[in-house]
Amino acid sequence: MKVEIPEELQEILEEFLVEAEEILENLDQDLVDLESNPEDKELLNKIFRGMHTLKGGAGFLNLTPVVEIAHRIEDIFNKLRNDEMTLTPEIMDVILEGIDKLKEALQMLKESQELPDMEEIEELLSRLDAVLKGESPASQEGEKEKSISPKEEGEVEFVEGISDKLKELILKYPDKDLAGILEEIILMPPDKRPMDVIPEIEKLIEEGKDVKDLIKKKEPEPQKEEEREEKSEKEKEQKTTAVPASSTSGSKSKTASKKAEKKSSETIRVDVERVENLMNLVGEIVLDRNRILRVTQDVEKECRTEAVEKLVEAVTSLDRTVSDLQVAVMKLRMQPIKKIFSKFPRLVRDLARKLNKKVQLIIEGEDTELDRSILDKLEDPLIHLVRNALDHGIEPPEERIARGKPEVGTIRLFAYHEGDHIVVGIQDDGRGIDPEKVKRKAIEKGLITPEQAAQMSDKEAYELIFLPGFSTADKVSDVSGRGVGMDVVASTIHSLRGSIEIDSELGKGTTILLKLPLTVAIIRTLMLGCNGQVYAVPLHSVVEIVRYQEDQVKDVGSFRSFMLRDEVLPLFSLNELLEVPDNNEKAFVVIVKVGEKLIAVSIEKLFGEEEIVIKSLGELLSDIPGIAGATIAGDGRVVLILDLNSLLSDYRTKLIGVKK
Repeated sequence: MKVEIPEELQEILEEFLVEAEEILENLDQDLVDLESNPEDKELLNKIFRGMHTLKGGAGFLNLTPVVEIAHRIEDIFNKLRNDEMTLTPEIMDVILEGIDKLKEALQMLKESQELPDMEEIEELLSRLDAVLKGESPASQEGEKEKSISPKEEGEVEFVEGISDKLKELILKYPDKDLAGILEEIILMPPDKRPMDVIPEIEKLIEEGKDVKDLIKKKEPEPQKEEEREEKSEKEKEQKTTAVPASSTSGSKSKTASKKAEKKSSETIRVDVERVENLMNLVGEIVLDRNRILRVTQDVEKECRTEAVEKLVEAVTSLDRTVSDLQVAVMKLRMQPIKKIFSKFPRLVRDLARKLNKKVQLIIEGEDTELDRSILDKLEDPLIHLVRNALDHGIEPPEERIARGKPEVGTIRLFAYHEGDHIVVGIQDDGRGIDPEKVKRKAIEKGLITPEQAAQMSDKEAYELIFLPGFSTADKVSDVSGRGVGMDVVASTIHSLRGSIEIDSELGKGTTILLKLPLTVAIIRTLMLGCNGQVYAVPLHSVVEIVRYQEDQVKDVGSFRSFMLRDEVLPLFSLNELLEVPDNNEKAFVVIVKVGEKLIAVSIEKLFGEEEIVIKSLGELLSDIPGIAGATIAGDGRVVLILDLNSLLSDYRTKLIGVKK
């Protein structure tokens, strides 16, 4: 159904969509936590308030399908927090189905200003209604929610001075307090809204009265009455954000309004495109600073005057300011990894039920921040890894018990900072990876020979799982085992200039660590010279730089090796990797880390470190192997940025014995 939003409400719609998205993202994790601890009243109240806010905003904009779904879910949680219903996995399934439909509806609204027709959500509403009635949602069609009180008017005696219209509303909404009834009125279609009763309700709220004060004969249980009072207080606070300011009154409403006003003044929402533009401008400033620094150094060498000293002082100050500006703008792009971590409790919960496994998910370091551009590309690899951990790693309950393990498996998802990198890890206490089985599968697929397998370490064997088409699954399932996914994980992480490390112990579990740079826009690099050209290598991949000494170079078979403190490293010339003429005049050896291996690369010249801004080469040149992008050096020259992982991939067979 097409949604017609007046132009004057478009800005409100955009604000609602942002707020609704945040509410639903948080709900996924909250609902899974609630299923593990259904007695958590604080969590129940939090979820109730979220649905309450969502329903109120949707009602203000007349988004009927959203209101209908949210209203029923809100009522379910109202019953749960009042101990009128017990949460079961079947009930949670229906609630999660409703949350999914809300996400779908809001996505439709965002993309095309459309919502599902009421007929499309009829079955879902019936199942939610069945839950509200205490019936089985799986077997019962359920009827639409009836707003008829189980009490008859004769059973309730009101105090004097209450209008007949208010009596009708109290009977129509028996579970609502006065604030809730006022909200129901606001959500009614304008032509059916009883405006005359609103002042009466507002006056009663100002006097501190509620429904219980308007009924003469009412004998609620003390506990229920306390919960009703708590509900009244919290719904009054929520009313401030759900109802227009002109319709609210009372001291609590005003207090909540002031808090909301203060919060909004401390936070502003900025379009992502504006942040990207600002980042690009800062990148250009960094390039200009590098050139000014280079020119200033040349001037200082040629001429030493008072004016030059003042110039050097001014440029030094500019350097510090630009660095501070760069850090400040980088922080604008930084977002907590919670943005994607929050999606995994729901993923693990649903997949565990599908696989008939019992799994607990532990999340640590969700406040760790990294660049938004990295964050966006990290979600799919993490989904692949978590699904594999659940499908291949965690054993069924009976198998875990037979092995002396706890019946419930554990998956740990964590993140932390390590220098100028972020480490994201997935750890499980499942079967672990059998390196011999991995080797056998690789031999069967013709990836390696038996002789090569015999020489491989366990670490090298683990790396085989990232090859395209490789899978150790004995049978294909719709969860994993099709030989796709892990190679995508590797290529995505490498494209972000990151690395993957696997550590596993058979029968104990597996840990996979993803090491990623904090940002992909501005990085520190090592400037190298080769055949008259200057190249940049990201500094994070460089482990060490040593002088080239011929007596440390040895021939091992048909390959060359470099002796570094009694360690033998494969040695390659940068000219050889770039396939350019080699004059054999080497000055330095750069030690780089590729996977679990240290590789030595000999170079002709070394120009030192420089902070650069990565520029894309465009679509036509985007697939050149070994080239990650380009930048403009301090002297104005265009410099290609090398991806040593990609350059050395052609030598993978020589390095770890893997047949490409």
